[in-house]
Amino acid sequence: MLKHFLSMSALVVLATTAFAQKAYVLPSPTDANSEMTLYIDMSKSEDGIQNNGLKAILEAFPDTTVYLWTWQPAGPAAGNGDWNNSADHQELTKVGEMLYSMTFIPTEYYGVDGPQLFSLGISCLAKLKNGGPMDGFEYEAKSEDMHVDIVPQLCSARMCIFPELREADDFLSITYDNTQEAYEGLQGMGSDECYLYLLGKVDLFTSYEYAAFADVTNHPELQMTDLGDGRFRMTFIPEDLFDGIIGEDESLTELWYYIVRPGFTYPPGPPPFEIISFLDCE
Repeated sequence: MLKHFLSMSALVVLATTAFAQKAYVLPSPTDANSEMTLYIDMSKSEDGIQNNGLKAILEAFPDTTVYLWTWQPAGPAAGNGDWNNSADHQELTKVGEMLYSMTFIPTEYYGVDGPQLFSLGISCLAKLKNGGPMDGFEYEAKSEDMHVDIVPQLCSARMCIFPELREADDFLSITYDNTQEAYEGLQGMGSDECYLYLLGKVDLFTSYEYAAFADVTNHPELQMTDLGDGRFRMTFIPEDLFDGIIGEDESLTELWYYIVRPGFTYPPGPPPFEIISFLDCE
């Protein structure tokens, strides 16, 4: 379970580390239905990893036209062209000495929806019109394979859930905007004060607490990550989180949750549960 928290926590800081990557996107976080720019930094490419030799070619011929070849989250809706003859619309713009870019609306360019983009990310490489070997150079006229994880843009509601449709074994992100909090005792949350109470339901009459309300703040895995500007996020796989809590023959159908702050108690009456339902695609 811990490895999932650690791997997904890297997504939270993607925007601050973008410029250290061979490939990255801006803006990040990203709106799947708005313009996004994909950058490929060939100065960070390493020839010979996958029979790739484009960096050496570009160092010798810096004005050579470079093309994008991409296959994830899907092939481009208009196609990549052929390996030995890339489509003209796949031409990259040179924006720096070894830096190339292409601007597009992800859902239109790939012909996918937002959940597909965010769950799969972008896999791509840079190449010449003909990606085969070039006389006088070792390897093929292409870069190594590159991958970019796409961070979903924060929505404008108090609580945001991604993806909108999900199964219990999918990564789930819960984002909380504390600046929209109505409970006075929860307003002005400190960076280390935001936790989630989680209740997993397996049927209409059966549910399991991950931790009792009074014990939530003793579980660091339930602490939400501070994103700045009053926003917090927790990303996890519900099925993995509740592994060992629910029975082996049971499956999560819903996740009920609410915000917890050390020392804060909700007024008398039921707490303000938010409910996330899961698809069963078996």
